[in-house]
Amino acid sequence: MPLLPCPSCSATVDVPTSRAGSEMSCPSCNKTIQVPKLGELRKLESQAAAPATGGATGHRAAFALLMGIAAIAIVGASYCVVRFVAIEVPATTEQHIAEIDVAYSEMPVSQLVREWQEMEDFSPEMASPYVYQAVADEKSQWLQNALIGFAIAGLAGVIAFISLALGRSKR
Repeated sequence: MPLLPCPSCSATVDVPTSRAGSEMSCPSCNKTIQVPKLGELRKLESQAAAPATGGATGHRAAFALLMGIAAIAIVGASYCVVRFVAIEVPATTEQHIAEIDVAYSEMPVSQLVREWQEMEDFSPEMASPYVYQAVADEKSQWLQNALIGFAIAGLAGVIAFISLALGRSKR
């Protein structure tokens, strides 16, 4: 049914096509509304229907796009999880310290003194981390990337369903 605005109060009134070319009263203000002829009434009906369909199509397109983004994010995050699982860290800091303790306990005192003097002369600060620490950092980065990917996928999915629900509610 086409919607016709009341010229007095601007309320929208459902007009049956059978009333084309006649008059009817506005349900809000009870003033008389002149109903256009059938051809003009059908034009109003088609104009009113076009934006509703376009809006629903837009919401469906947004849903499809966001679900595509979510799928890509899940694939990327899954790849990051596989990389995280595949990386083996050769040692930990605790294991490294235990190895140094064993090595120092077996060293002669004279060699320990030389080691101490080298540390004082050349500073024990390192230019780069130990290899095991670099591998552990890389593994941690893959896990962080996976979590970010899953978060993006979840957010895109939620927004997609909200968009779809909004499109349905406007019909």
